[in-house]
Amino acid sequence: MTLNEIPLFSDLNIEDLRKITALSSLVNYKKSEFIFHEGEKFQGIFIVIKGAVKIFKISPHGKEYILHLLKKPQLFGDVPLFTGGDCPASVQVLEDATLLFIPKTEFLQLLEENPKLSFKVMSGFAKRLQSISVKAEALSLKEVINRLADYLVREIEKKGTHNLPEPFLKLVFSYPTLAAYLGTITETISRAFKKLKETGVISIYRKTVFIKDYDKLKKLAK
Repeated sequence: MTLNEIPLFSDLNIEDLRKITALSSLVNYKKSEFIFHEGEKFQGIFIVIKGAVKIFKISPHGKEYILHLLKKPQLFGDVPLFTGGDCPASVQVLEDATLLFIPKTEFLQLLEENPKLSFKVMSGFAKRLQSISVKAEALSLKEVINRLADYLVREIEKKGTHNLPEPFLKLVFSYPTLAAYLGTITETISRAFKKLKETGVISIYRKTVFIKDYDKLKKLAK
């Protein structure tokens, strides 16, 4: 993984990336560990190198709302960097993870000392906000089965199995977690998987989804 795979740093040159790498450190977390809780003092940016994490908030009534499920090479913690304030949500590890940590104080000092670098990073931040906006629009417009198909297609393409005779994807997240991520409930996501199986689009063995009709899955994802 290279830093310029991440929208926030996509406009940076090699020299810029080296400056940021020099500030960074690798940190390891075990499954179920919290990286930080909502309301804690903001410390810096994290990038997922290995594993998976969830970003979530708890309602006043104790209900968990998952905002994002992140895997390599996704980033989190950048919003407080620019807006100020404490951590706006909690982050918990879903499977053993290795993260790249970029400390807030040193990173902001680097940006202050390098105006051109600062401008490039702000441009990358705008790209990131745009991608979040696109996702929000997709969630509001698509039915659950279409959202699920879209998720499966995107993850299969990330894993690179889409060119195989039978593309496949190992489900990292539980049905409740995936349901929360897709803006629905566990029962509905279970029915969506069942519908895809009944129509011959997929088959499931243990935690692996095998795609029987990838063209149809892609049509559902649109």
